[in-house]
Amino acid sequence: MEGNGAVRLIQLMRQHGYNKDVSIELATVTSPPPNIKIQVDNMKIELDKDDVVVAEHLLPHKRRVLFLGTEGEIEFKDSLEAGDRVIVASDRDQVFYIIDRAVMF
Repeated sequence: MEGNGAVRLIQLMRQHGYNKDVSIELATVTSPPPNIKIQVDNMKIELDKDDVVVAEHLLPHKRRVLFLGTEGEIEFKDSLEAGDRVIVASDRDQVFYIIDRAVMF
């Protein structure tokens, strides 16, 4: 497969088609990391840190960068907070992947 990440994702979707083993849901963060808890819409139970995998960009992290020929490091301090709406993918093994914040307009 060739192209950037988005192009490769589209190619995979075309190659494999609909996958009923993965579902996309919305959820609300009820407790922030590190002891994160989320409430998935239409689920009665609250999920805790043992049930979820959080995308790195939603947590404090550092990245190496090259800016105007100078190499350095940027620290991102932003993190999920109680009340944040998130997009969650889940598989048939009932692992929930928090992939991004949801922004409603």
